[in-house]
Amino acid sequence: MDSNPTKPTRGRPKTLDRDHVLDVAMDSYWKEDIGNLSLNEICRRCDISKPGLYREFLNEDGLMKAVILKYHEEVLSPVQQMLSGDLPFRVTLDNLVSFATSVNDSQEAPKGCLLIKMREAQMHLGEATRAQIDLIQQQALAAYEDWVERSKAKGEFSVDMSPEFAASYIDAQLSNASSQIARGEDPQTVKEMLIVAFSMLG
Repeated sequence: MDSNPTKPTRGRPKTLDRDHVLDVAMDSYWKEDIGNLSLNEICRRCDISKPGLYREFLNEDGLMKAVILKYHEEVLSPVQQMLSGDLPFRVTLDNLVSFATSVNDSQEAPKGCLLIKMREAQMHLGEATRAQIDLIQQQALAAYEDWVERSKAKGEFSVDMSPEFAASYIDAQLSNASSQIARGEDPQTVKEMLIVAFSMLG
């Protein structure tokens, strides 16, 4: 007979599916008004207890930060790949326009960009989530600047505009387009407006 039997662990076993919770929370935040979406409702949709969620994410701020990190990794990674590639400036710009204005035909699919939606709803976010969004924004602007600088060196960007200003301009136009699509405006019209806005870049 075993003289050292395994002792049962105290408390309830950990059964929370982190990826499932993040997927449900991401979809909810993306589709709905963040300010009106309670943590209790997120827990109900995930079929988990609030203490269970707190054990995994510490608090609502921790959940939102984890959601935006997952969104950045899974949804926005193609943008980074576009900007770091070697395609001509104009081709990459057209690809960014297509990415920003693409929509899923499904009525259930969320519209627009969750990162931009959260940037516009910062009053409803916790400190850690706001800090993470600011960091992602800084990284995005730096990537745009590097892309413009490389394009200038190749002679593909000849507009009299600093890389810093160009990066801010491009980001602002893409963000505005995403917000328009999230509000339900026609994606093709938004795309045409974005093409006009970028026509000044050559």
